[in-house]
Amino acid sequence: MAAESPSSMADKSACVAAQVRQSRLSLCSTGYRLQSVDSPTRTLVLGFDGQVFTETGSEVEDQQTVIVHAVAGIFKLEQHSYVLAVTDSHCQGTISGKDIYEVSGVCALPLDYDSGKTAFQELLQEQITRASGDKSTPAPRKSYSTGDVAGLAAAQLADSSSADTNDYSTGEAGFRWLSPQISRMFRPSRESLASGTEDGATRPSTPQTEHGGSDVVETNSGVRKTSTSLERMERRVVEEIARVFSTSGMFYAFDYDLTQSLQVKDRQVVDGVSEPLACTADRDYWFNWHIQQPLLTGGGLAWALPLVQGSVQIGRCQISKDDAVQISVVSRRNWRRIGMRYERRGADTNGNVANFVETEQILELESKQESGQHADVGAHPTHIASFVQTRGSMPFFWTQTGAGLHPAAVVAGTDDSNATTCAQHLQHEISRVGRQVLVNLVEHGGREAAVGTAYAGVVGRCVASEMIDARMVRYVPWDFHHETRGMRYENVQQLVEQLRGEISGMGYYWRAGNAPLTTQHGIFRVNCMDCLDRTNVVQSAIARAVFNEQLVRLGVHAAPELGLAAHAGLEPTLNRLWANNGDYISRQYAGTSAMKGDFTRTGRRNFGGMVNDATYSLARLWINTFRDYFSQAVLDFLVGNHAASAVFRTLIDLRSREPDQVRQMVSARETAVRTSVAIVVRDGERVQLACVVQSPMALDSLKIAAAADSVLILTDAAVYVCSYCDRQQKVSEFLRIGLSVLTRVQYGAYITDTRTPQCLDPSRNHGVVLSFALAADHHSSSPGNGFESSLAAAQPSVTSADGEKLHFISCKVASEAQVVMQHTPDDAKSAAHPTLQDAEQLALVRLTRLENQAPDLLTECLCSAMLSLKLAHGDTSSQFITDAPIISVAAAKQSKTLVEKMTTRLHNALWI
Repeated sequence: MAAESPSSMADKSACVAAQVRQSRLSLCSTGYRLQSVDSPTRTLVLGFDGQVFTETGSEVEDQQTVIVHAVAGIFKLEQHSYVLAVTDSHCQGTISGKDIYEVSGVCALPLDYDSGKTAFQELLQEQITRASGDKSTPAPRKSYSTGDVAGLAAAQLADSSSADTNDYSTGEAGFRWLSPQISRMFRPSRESLASGTEDGATRPSTPQTEHGGSDVVETNSGVRKTSTSLERMERRVVEEIARVFSTSGMFYAFDYDLTQSLQVKDRQVVDGVSEPLACTADRDYWFNWHIQQPLLTGGGLAWALPLVQGSVQIGRCQISKDDAVQISVVSRRNWRRIGMRYERRGADTNGNVANFVETEQILELESKQESGQHADVGAHPTHIASFVQTRGSMPFFWTQTGAGLHPAAVVAGTDDSNATTCAQHLQHEISRVGRQVLVNLVEHGGREAAVGTAYAGVVGRCVASEMIDARMVRYVPWDFHHETRGMRYENVQQLVEQLRGEISGMGYYWRAGNAPLTTQHGIFRVNCMDCLDRTNVVQSAIARAVFNEQLVRLGVHAAPELGLAAHAGLEPTLNRLWANNGDYISRQYAGTSAMKGDFTRTGRRNFGGMVNDATYSLARLWINTFRDYFSQAVLDFLVGNHAASAVFRTLIDLRSREPDQVRQMVSARETAVRTSVAIVVRDGERVQLACVVQSPMALDSLKIAAAADSVLILTDAAVYVCSYCDRQQKVSEFLRIGLSVLTRVQYGAYITDTRTPQCLDPSRNHGVVLSFALAADHHSSSPGNGFESSLAAAQPSVTSADGEKLHFISCKVASEAQVVMQHTPDDAKSAAHPTLQDAEQLALVRLTRLENQAPDLLTECLCSAMLSLKLAHGDTSSQFITDAPIISVAAAKQSKTLVEKMTTRLHNALWI
């Protein structure tokens, strides 16, 4: 890296010093103002119109303000955009003299004046109450109805910030195993006690429908009244986001980069790099990077603060009269494949793996003999040493459904795809931290054997095919359960001895003052099935061995042969830090504290610990079943994997989606369109428009029983509706309607589901009904081998204006992952083969501009194209196109059976 001029370095130092630490938040008519506490003339404005910009000028003192510690980010849901502000945090201690904080309270403020005013006043009152020291009678808070749902931000956080997040197994905190709705059945909230309602809500007066939501109507003032069901869903999402940030281990520092290890940070300083945290932070561990984009791109760089999900545990121990050490265990969780236990396993197509966590153990030594002062660890340590390990799911495609206490794991993907993905992951880690020692702790027999054996095979395949350098990888299988059976957990030391040569050769980072003395070469990558309980035990054992080596190397070990027991309090302190670290990581991935924590804390396994583990197993089963799907969807939304609509859909489907599911769906649908066109379209016909629809694939029926894809193809001679089998990749049946017999086309709202507000939105639920007269050119059979089509002619149910009996088929346009294609001239093919016929010179290409349009606009394009083709054929009928609802909202609701209505109400009561 080129050397920088002194003036450049000075500018960067000034930029670091200008990092905003706290702000005074105030509300104005155009947005929120965040005025720096340290530099009152610097102000960040978050406008209600979405603009983010900074101002400089004199301090404004006549406004009501609230102190906020940081802006976690800005996000948009269906009804509102929100500013997520950190309103409460506590200091965990210091590392290298820098304060480290854990977030304990956040507030989601809507970017809307009316709703924001309510939320801001609630937050202001809360801080006034807290400042006065009167905590005996908290101010009653209400739940917000239509128009100010976001104001619950202030209401939800007193509970989450005051509850003990370190124990999920006893007391009130145990109810966090449950979904919020089910929790209320067992424990009324404080708001309910204050307000006298079941869940603390001030019930809106909006008339309710059978699906739990109000109609969507236009008022006389032109204001669109939103669904009460949508309001409740948005409230659920905001509550979950608040829970993620305030109770799941979010850490930050203003002048210490938690996203990178000491070795990496010090290398940057040596190279002359000294920039703001937002410029130097490792994006892989910057949890809120996606929702901070408005700040990063809008001039709010000084307010952008990386939050790390993981754990920071700090302990201090006096080991002699002159020497004191501080031990820090810092875990940073990678968000690239973030998720919950059974929702995210294995790797994705980019080589990112589930539950990938980098853990750094930091030793800081302050020696009175060297410093000439009283030993004061943390301010200016004489020596500092760091040792880094990683954990992560086995890096290939495998899944495990959360059915039962011990579900079987299944290897997915082909041998080639698994090897490619594993190589991607290992290559990235080798380039980042060096040689990989892969310690696999899964069982060699039983239910875990399939994936454990596959892991060994995949790594071997990567090495054999030279996708990774064999010298940069060592695979170490060690069946943890077999080796420690009968509660012989002391056998873990046998694994440590087996790895002793790797530990010595790998080394650790050591710095004396500002001078680096040694560096770490390579890393231990440890995994079990969850990468939680067994992994934490083994990682703590390896870290303990390294820590003992470091004390010997530093010359402060009283009796090296006795290990850490030579110093009173040192081993219990280290055990406690690692046990707490395991609990944090376990709660983030599985929802409960870590199992086998009694051994990590005390070095011994006991019956009480086994009882706790059984309790945690049952709790994890409950969480996997009733909460993880929604938590997963919210996490995917926060890191940019899914849009807000996918989170809302999760509340109905009760399942999450893989981040690349939409991409995979688009790819599969493109294949479906291309295959259908190739099979059914007659020679000489040119495709004007082809898209994905859902259809009953039955004449004279509007009811779509299944959500299977069909393909609608409009050519210059006919309309085709094809039923496509994705598994077999073939057209199972199709219907061809010649334009000459196509009599009428109706387009409009096509409501087939009433469970969510999105399902009731006509613009998102649109379709067409094609009415036609049976004629000689009508074809209704499957291509090839005499397959009989199910589209047999029924009794005509529609009559044309001249009395002709008509049949119809309906199609609903897909509302997501749409694929629209058209035949266009292929210039390259024409130039290479000038003798080809016109039809042979065409290429089927995607129309991405149409794919991004709402279903109602795509439906209008289809109808317009059909009308143009009919006019080209000489048909001038004025009634060819009809704009009318196919199934209206009212009709869809009325058609629901009593069982469907009761099921929907029960579902909403439990989940929404």
